[in-house]
Amino acid sequence: MGIPAHTDYGLLTFLTQHGSNGLEIFHGDKWVEVHPIKGAILVNTCDHIEIITNGKYKSVLHRAKVNTEKTRMSIVSSIGPSPDTFVGPMEELLGDGKEEAKYKGMKYMEYFDLMYDPKLFGKSCLEYVKITANH
Repeated sequence: MGIPAHTDYGLLTFLTQHGSNGLEIFHGDKWVEVHPIKGAILVNTCDHIEIITNGKYKSVLHRAKVNTEKTRMSIVSSIGPSPDTFVGPMEELLGDGKEEAKYKGMKYMEYFDLMYDPKLFGKSCLEYVKITANH
């Protein structure tokens, strides 16, 4: 039980945690437990930060485990652009055309809709918009 490993859509996710541990982030090829700090707000970078920065900043892969002995409460707030905003790698971050775009651009709402597309079940939307030799 809990929430399986995933990244968040949008730009940033703000999270406050109270109670027991449970949040883990994937860092350095291993899962690392994030211990709640009273009064702190945890900020995760999300898929659209990775897209806009052309991969310079990564979306945080994370998961939540359930603690059967202690209650865990969290409040999450996600920040993203308006639904009709076209989101793609910023030209200014492509090094004056020296660097190729690594992600396809699309409207924010189109990306959001992808999360519920049955053809992507169990797959990351971020992987879907990566430009590879096969695209």
